[in-house]
Amino acid sequence: MNEFWSRRTCVILTGASKGIGQCLAVEIGKLLVPESTIVLMARDTNGLEKTKEMVNKENSDVLVECYSMDFYNSNVTMFEKIVEPIDSTKYELFLLIHNAGSVGNLEHLAADMNDPDEWNKYMLLNLYSVTCLTSAFLSKFNSDTTERCIINMTSLLGIEPYKSVGYYCIGKASREMFFRVLALENPTLNVLSYSPGPVLTDMYTHMSLNSKDKELREKLTSKEQQKYIVKVENACQKLINILAMRSYKTGGRVDYFDK
Repeated sequence: MNEFWSRRTCVILTGASKGIGQCLAVEIGKLLVPESTIVLMARDTNGLEKTKEMVNKENSDVLVECYSMDFYNSNVTMFEKIVEPIDSTKYELFLLIHNAGSVGNLEHLAADMNDPDEWNKYMLLNLYSVTCLTSAFLSKFNSDTTERCIINMTSLLGIEPYKSVGYYCIGKASREMFFRVLALENPTLNVLSYSPGPVLTDMYTHMSLNSKDKELREKLTSKEQQKYIVKVENACQKLINILAMRSYKTGGRVDYFDK
């Protein structure tokens, strides 16, 4: 077994009730050694329980805990209460994966993005909850002798603009910069922004059907685009392998299609 995954690990994973988050929980769960723990967070209680069942079916030696929560109404105190009971002396690796997120209002072009309430709602989920959970995670697990790894699930749209998905592009770009600053300020952290490529999730389908921009809708549903669609299992396995290989600089970004 690879050294990265051969340690007693505490994994905290958001957006774990479906799609990439659910798949990551299962694929990582297969690798974890006994006495490891996975803490799952999402809004959908039924989805979380399904993920828990899937993980334990693959590995009954892993403790799985589920927390149903609304990231639109989260704060650092809520996250501190979740991590507070964890016995940090039991683990040799702490892994935080920020996967929860939303695409935002697809009816607004950039010139229409003028509603502070809309902005606050979007950023509460896609940026502020991320920074609050990260703060609680680092405050709780503050030993420089135990590895702390933070994964930010990002997107090509964090570095390339697309019409009608301004909220999503800006949210992803903001998150990437936050983690670049975090890595610079904390040299002992292992920080990575990972772009899984165009995975056929509910979010992808929503964008392809509801984007205000006809060109983007046609691009996402074109035969040409289908060549680049990534299977969710492949996207997750690529991340697992990247972490095992450690072939990146902390604070950097890696795309699924990078060699």
